[in-house]
Amino acid sequence: MNALCGFHLPDARATHGLAAMLAALSDYGKTCAQWTEGGVGLGCRSAAATNGDGAGRSPCLDRDADIAVAADARLDDRDTLCSALGVPHAERSALTEGSLILRAWRRWGRECPNHLLGDYAFAVWDARKRTLFCARDHAGARPFYYAFPPSGFVFASAVEAVLAMPDVSGALDEAIVATFLTGPGWWNTTTRTFFKEVRKLPPGHTLTIEGDPFPGDGPRTRIERYWRPERTPAARPASDDAHAEEFLDLYARAVEDRLCGGPVGVHLSGGLDSSSIAVLAARELRRRGSPAPPAFSWLPALDGEAPAPAHAKEYALIDAVCAQEDLQVSHCALSPGDVLAILRRDGAFPGVYVQMNEEAVQRHAAESGVRVLLSGWGGDEGVSFNGRGYREQLLLGGRWLRLAAECRAAPHPFRALAHVALSLAHPHLPIHLHRRLRGKEPRRRRWLIDPAFARRVKPLPVEVFRPIGVRRTQARLLRSGDLSQRIEGWAASGARHGLEYRYPLLDRRLLEFALGLPPEQFRRGRWSRWLMRHALDGVLPPEICWNSDKADPARFEPLFDAFAGAAPALRRILTARAEPPSRARYVHMPRLLERLDADRPDRWFMPTWKAVQLLDF
Repeated sequence: MNALCGFHLPDARATHGLAAMLAALSDYGKTCAQWTEGGVGLGCRSAAATNGDGAGRSPCLDRDADIAVAADARLDDRDTLCSALGVPHAERSALTEGSLILRAWRRWGRECPNHLLGDYAFAVWDARKRTLFCARDHAGARPFYYAFPPSGFVFASAVEAVLAMPDVSGALDEAIVATFLTGPGWWNTTTRTFFKEVRKLPPGHTLTIEGDPFPGDGPRTRIERYWRPERTPAARPASDDAHAEEFLDLYARAVEDRLCGGPVGVHLSGGLDSSSIAVLAARELRRRGSPAPPAFSWLPALDGEAPAPAHAKEYALIDAVCAQEDLQVSHCALSPGDVLAILRRDGAFPGVYVQMNEEAVQRHAAESGVRVLLSGWGGDEGVSFNGRGYREQLLLGGRWLRLAAECRAAPHPFRALAHVALSLAHPHLPIHLHRRLRGKEPRRRRWLIDPAFARRVKPLPVEVFRPIGVRRTQARLLRSGDLSQRIEGWAASGARHGLEYRYPLLDRRLLEFALGLPPEQFRRGRWSRWLMRHALDGVLPPEICWNSDKADPARFEPLFDAFAGAAPALRRILTARAEPPSRARYVHMPRLLERLDADRPDRWFMPTWKAVQLLDF
C-alpha cells in the first residue's frame, strides 16, 4: 500500500510543506521517502520498505537522465512490459513498479499509460524537459487529487494531504454541498471535490505541466484523456462457448494478478461478482500451496438462530460458496459505535464515500491480519452488466422479431415491452412511475438542505439523458464518476485500517473484452448478465449462477438498526453544543433533529445520513 504526494512551485520554500503532506498520509504506513530539487518535490509513504509485490518505495530516480518518479502502483503483465522495454530476464524481479514507470516514460513519453496495465497513479518529473507528467489508471483504482496554489501545483493520494500544503484553501465548494444534499443518491463527479480548490484527475486521464511556474504566471497545464471505453474495438465473431472460454481465462488472470503483496481476503455477498472472485482466488491460492482466503460478509452473524424468512436466501447463497470451496466467512455486523466512529473520523473531510457496512468488514479484516481485500466493484459496469438498453437498441435497429422474442421470454412480457416504449419516450419516466406506484414521496420532501442556502446556491445539473444501447450505457456508467467515487472512498477508509482494495473486474483487459462483446452476450431472454452466468456454470454453485434476484434485505436492515441505535447519541451531540457546527448553515437542522428522534429512520435514511456526515462533529 502506497501513497504519493508532491509539488511544482516557484522555489524550494515549499519543502517544509512536503513534510506536512507526508504527515497527513500517515494512515498509509510508517515508511517515508522524499526527493526535492529546486521547486519540485516528490514524496511517498508506504507500509514497508517493499510491499512484497514489486511496488517498493518511491521516488525512483534516474540521475543520468534527470528523471524522478513518485508512484502508487501495482502493474499487471510485467513480463510483457519488461520485454517491450528491453529489460533482461535476470533483472525483472528486482524492478519496482516506479522503476518500470520511469523506463516507460523514457521509452514512450506521454503515451506511456497506453502501455501500462494495472492500478496506478504516478507523477514523473523530467528535469531536462522541464515537464511534470501525472497519470491515473483507466478505472481510477488509485486516487489522485491536486490543487493550484499561487503560481504552482500540488498533488497527493488523499484530499487531506493536498490541504496540508500552505496556500491551499479549505473552503467548501457550495455547489457540491447543495448537490450532495439534494441528490437522489451519493454525489458523483469525476473532477470536483467538496473543497473549492481541490480537484481530482479523472480516471483514464493524464495531466502535464510544462515549463517553470513564475510568480504571477500560472503553470502551463494540459489534461488529456487517453482511455476511451466507447472506442473499444468490437470482439471478433465467436460462439457463446468461445466468448465464455476467453472470459474465464481473462478473469482468472485478473484474480491471480491481485493475489500478491500480503495476506489476501475476499468480499462475499452471495452474488455473481463476489462469489466468483472468492472461488477463483481460493483455487489459485491452493494451487500455490497457500490456504484459502478468509471471506467477509456484510450480513450479521446469526449466533445459532435461524435467519428471518426474508433473509434466509442470502445466508444460503453464502453458505453454498463456503461449502463448495471450504471457506471460512466472518459475518461483520455494524454497530452504533461504528456509525459514530465514521462520523467523528470523516467530519473534517466531508463527501468521502462510506458504505457503512464496510466499516465493520475493514475492522474484522484488519484484526484477521488481512492487508489486501478483493472486491467485486466494477462488475455491473463491465462483464456482468445487466444488458440495460439492449431491448431499446433492438427496437431502434429494426430487429423487431428479436425484440418480440426477448420480451416474450421475460418474466412479465407486457411490462418489458412497456418499459422499452416508456424509456424511449422519456429516459426517467419508468423510474418516476415506479416510485409513484410504490407510494414513494417526491425526493424534494426528503431533502435536509437549509432553505436559505437552497435559495442562494443551486445544485449542479443532473444528467437526465440515458443513452440507448449496451455499449453506450456501459461507457456512460464508467465515465459518470459513480464508480471512481466509491473507489476513492474505500481507498481512504481502507488505508486507516491498513487495507488495500483491489478490483479484479476492473482489470483493463477484462473491461475492454466486455466492452467489445455483442450486446446479446449481456441479455438473453429472461436472463440478464448472460455471459457471466454461462461461463461460470459449473464453477459456481447453481443456486448462485442462476439466481435472478439481487434483493438483499439482510444487508440493509442491520445498517438501519445501527443507524437507529446511533441516532439518540447523534442528537445529544448536536444539541449539547454551545455553538452549532460550522456547517449547520447548510442543513435544515430542525428537520434533521426531528428525524433523529424517529423510531426508525429507514424511510429517510440516505438524506439523513448525508446531512449528519456533512456536519463537522
